[in-house]
Amino acid sequence: MRITNSTILRNYDRNLKRISTQKYASENRITSGRQYTRASQSPLKASKALTVRKQLWHTEQYKENLDVADKFYTEAETSLLQISDSLASIRETLIYACNSTKEKATDLNILAEQIETKAKEMCSVFNTDSAERVIFGGESNDPEPFSIQYDENGHGTTVLYHGVPVNAYSDVSDFPYSKDVFIDIGIGLVINDNQEVDPQSALKISFNGTDVTGCGYEKTGEKVTSIDTLKLNQGSEDANTLRITAKGTTVTVNFTGINKDDIRTAINDAFTNAGFAANDIPKLSDKGQLTMEDGSDVYISEQASVNIDQLKDGFSYSFDIYAEGTKKTINFVAGPDTATTAANIQAKLNQEFLREKHVPQIDESGNLSIEYVDANGKTVSGSIYVAKSDSGNAPGLQNEDTYSKNYIQVTLDAAAALRRGDLEYANACIDRIVTSSENLLVEIADLGNAEEYIEFNTDRFDTRELNLKDRQKTLEATDLESEITLMKTYEAIYNACLQMSSKVVPNSIFNYIS
Repeated sequence: MRITNSTILRNYDRNLKRISTQKYASENRITSGRQYTRASQSPLKASKALTVRKQLWHTEQYKENLDVADKFYTEAETSLLQISDSLASIRETLIYACNSTKEKATDLNILAEQIETKAKEMCSVFNTDSAERVIFGGESNDPEPFSIQYDENGHGTTVLYHGVPVNAYSDVSDFPYSKDVFIDIGIGLVINDNQEVDPQSALKISFNGTDVTGCGYEKTGEKVTSIDTLKLNQGSEDANTLRITAKGTTVTVNFTGINKDDIRTAINDAFTNAGFAANDIPKLSDKGQLTMEDGSDVYISEQASVNIDQLKDGFSYSFDIYAEGTKKTINFVAGPDTATTAANIQAKLNQEFLREKHVPQIDESGNLSIEYVDANGKTVSGSIYVAKSDSGNAPGLQNEDTYSKNYIQVTLDAAAALRRGDLEYANACIDRIVTSSENLLVEIADLGNAEEYIEFNTDRFDTRELNLKDRQKTLEATDLESEITLMKTYEAIYNACLQMSSKVVPNSIFNYIS
């Protein structure tokens, strides 16, 4: 068979181009460090490499989330350590105040100012933010979730959380913005049927401030059987109101000053007007103790109440009521007697709470209450807190006179007690501050556990990232040792092909031109 020159030239040219292309591709793999530049060059490896890249991206995101969470929890722990120091200082100041032998009138006021300042400092600490999130603001990013209301003398009276008094609700979930905020850290995020994040599948990066500081009243249920004049307005012209319960009936007693005889007269008049016989009227001893002739119970009512007996017929009034997680503003008109006024208020309560689970009730003495049957079939009393409304004139309001569960509020209450010289109340606040300090240590320990969990997951993702990058290198990166050897082989073959050209390519006329 005859092989023509054109066939030889064509084969030579094709092979030279092929080895040149392979040599160039090998050089490109060495300089770029990549096995291929297009998925079509290695479809199977490219598919696996894309999966690894996706996993690497998720790993980087999870590590960033963990870094944010770590800063968040570190700031939270630092804040609570500051609060712990503040509570210790408050405790020491209260102990000193309750046991000091110095001039009380001046000294106690100074100590009260120191304690109130600590309450303000604690509010500032709880308004701290981290990574542009307010740590103790729940799901809200309000820069100041905690605030303090002041009286006309500039003294702090009430701690507010997102504008709601911390004593208003006993359940933290009733406060505004009480839902948790979560961050995905790669442990399998799960959304339940209610379209909410399963707490076990993510990391929480928010704290409900009232869950940390406490909320509501203690509600000890203890009946007050004596009148502590230190808790009353001291001036001879200052008005005081007591609600005394005897024979199952609560009677409102109004008087001025703290003179025992004036108080006895007011009690006699109030119970006589309420239809009590002389021998059924409570007796007040010189020590302020209340007793009944027949030995039956008598005590000062601590229910939330409205002083309806002091309202003017035909005048409009307004107040806010926080009842079992619901806030409503009650606007009503006073009637000619307490029964009519109570009926007017009840009508408004029924109207405002029509679509709520429980409706507050008010009796003719102005006492407010909620009772309902719980899941165990037991009748329980709900929480009620009353406050002045922004709209209209406010009637006289009274809340339960027990201790707050919120230690910032307890601090303010202790300061107020020192100002009025009520060392018994201030001394009781010491025990509550101590208990709060102990509970705070548990909170700090929980934060420490969370930080360890974050560190564990960070280490886990560091290891995972190393493994994925090693896998990525296998799928995408060039094996330089093997590739350099291959490139040298292609280069040698290419040079050999060029040397053979003189044997294959025929001489042209130009070779003979001298």
